Amino acid sequence: MSNKSRIHSFHPELYGDVKSAVRALLHAIGGEAKAAAVCRVSKSTLSEYGNPRYGERHMPVDVVLALERAAGEMPVTEHLAAEHGALLLHLPAVEAVGSWLDHLTSIGKEAGDVFHRAGEYLANDGDIDAHEAPALLREVDELLAAVAAMRVSVRARIPQEE
Repeated sequence: MSNKSRIHSFHPELYGDVKSAVRALLHAIGGEAKAAAVCRVSKSTLSEYGNPRYGERHMPVDVVLALERAAGEMPVTEHLAAEHGALLLHLPAVEAVGSWLDHLTSIGKEAGDVFHRAGEYLANDGDIDAHEAPALLREVDELLAAVAAMRVSVRARIPQEE
């Protein structure tokens, strides 16, 4: 696997650090030069945003938005959400959601899958261990996605104020 940029080779990764999230974003774009082409700041300024030695330099929100849109990934936004104890949930486009019965069926099925999987693990030893958690997390994520799809449909029924 080739590294599209040199960013990761210059700085040790510090999990949970906003500068690491910025470096991940710059890496997702393909480096500072490509990132500079899709936002309003220079390559050198972008480099400073990801460099821990420039602790006072942080990427402005409009630059984060432009770069995350271009990258199709949201490492900085995801980092900020996690720092607030929040979870980002990607909402499907209104056109992608189904009928009301489809929503209810999907939510019921996915909730059942969560209960089934958790019950299976808990029946074994009364706990969900590190080996079991990833599979259960996938089931929970599928339930959240089903609920998010229904949320989009419900939200589309609420008139937008102008």
